[in-house]
Amino acid sequence: MKLSRRRLGAVIGGATIGAALLPQWMKKVRAQAAGAPVRFLAVRSPHGVDRDYWIPRPTGGGEPGSADMDLMELTFEYENAILSPLTDWRSKITVLDGLDTQIVKGNNTSGPSYQSGGQTRGTYGFHGHNEQGTVLTGAQPPGNRDSGNYDNHPSLDFYLHDRLPAPALLTASVEGTGLPWKNMSYDANGVSRTPTTDPQEVFRQAFPEDFVPPTSGEPAVDYSAGEQLVHTYGEGALMRLRERLVGKERDKIDAHMSAMASLVQGGGGLPAGMCLTSGTDVPTRNGDVGSSAAVLEVARAHARTIGQAFACGRARNATLQILNDYPNWHSDQPEVQAAISALYDASTFRYHENLVHDYWMDGMGDARRAAYTAGLRWNATHFAAVLEELDAIVDPLDPMGGTILDNTIVFWHNEFGHNGHDQQESRHPAIIAGGGGKTLKTGRYLRLRNIESDDRVAHNRLLVSIAQAMGLSDVEYFGDRDFEGNSFYSGPLTQLMV
Repeated sequence: MKLSRRRLGAVIGGATIGAALLPQWMKKVRAQAAGAPVRFLAVRSPHGVDRDYWIPRPTGGGEPGSADMDLMELTFEYENAILSPLTDWRSKITVLDGLDTQIVKGNNTSGPSYQSGGQTRGTYGFHGHNEQGTVLTGAQPPGNRDSGNYDNHPSLDFYLHDRLPAPALLTASVEGTGLPWKNMSYDANGVSRTPTTDPQEVFRQAFPEDFVPPTSGEPAVDYSAGEQLVHTYGEGALMRLRERLVGKERDKIDAHMSAMASLVQGGGGLPAGMCLTSGTDVPTRNGDVGSSAAVLEVARAHARTIGQAFACGRARNATLQILNDYPNWHSDQPEVQAAISALYDASTFRYHENLVHDYWMDGMGDARRAAYTAGLRWNATHFAAVLEELDAIVDPLDPMGGTILDNTIVFWHNEFGHNGHDQQESRHPAIIAGGGGKTLKTGRYLRLRNIESDDRVAHNRLLVSIAQAMGLSDVEYFGDRDFEGNSFYSGPLTQLMV
């Protein structure tokens, strides 16, 4: 159930303007004083990335001029750019350039848990598809990928759920992953958790059939302080404008300011957030895909359900996997089809097995590059839809009336990074969205290291950053137990922290 205009009207009550329609300055002022709990959502897309067409760039091309830049000074609109669907979300995302899943190259056979009767733990020291669990566990992958067992290393979502409990830990997927080593979430024993493909079932995991939201006349929080802050800010701006006007134009400003003051004094104005979802509001969309167009529909239904569960306190952590490498829906995209027409037989072409493998092994070329980036750009449209769904729901626990997106850390990543099979631990794509109530920086491009050097930045540090932003300040390391205490993998990404 999407928070439609009708639903948003119910949230606002007698107010004249909704959260989605507020001017940007009003949204910014409200977010600065957000006090809602921080939620966590990890989103994954398939097929790797070409970093050179994934990062934002200056308008004239080339590399970003600084390691820390405002995304508004850069662009996603250039030839073959992958992230162009996120242009309108630049103020609410941060692009991390130069993150590495370096833990897969650890090959540490001297740690205490590696030695057992003369046998090593049996880890896999390369990088390919079977390291998908590494991204959220921070641990080395098992030598036997079919086991789906990360040897007592839980994923970050499971760990956060254990320490910040809620009724449900949601693990959703658009189409099934099929094999345990393709899953995102891992329990306390390091065993993979099978995602739920049907948004209706995900909804029922979060909302019992008899669940009833709080009475609409009893908002969970008092917005009077936030209303007064917005009113004061706006009044100052209007006063500066008023000084430049005379006659009827000044009279109009005076009348407007008087009306705004009465709204604040009367308790109207900003929306009163509340949980609006009942146990009977099951999504109409099930998990059946059947066409490439349906991928977006199911992804939206999952994201909407997760957002509702966050708003109603039914969940605080979730994962959402939008396809994996084997479903062939990327092959059907018109831009992909047009680009590969001279390279492959369209009747047998498969985006992953043909294009993704050939892209790194046989050289890019203009046609392969156009096709590959078009498929990844299609991934970005799905992520943009997730952000839209979360941003459409007013957060009941935010005294400033922010959205669920404002108070959620959304971590979008891929199963591997920039390079061919078994060499994909480098330049792993990562975007942080929402910022979790301003606990992490948003609206930034952050280059974490010299991209062309042998330097590496362990992604374990991003997991630490997320845990600390969730309020767990005692977490200084997250990942493979035999690397705990190793400074290379420890501590947060200071560039990302507020």
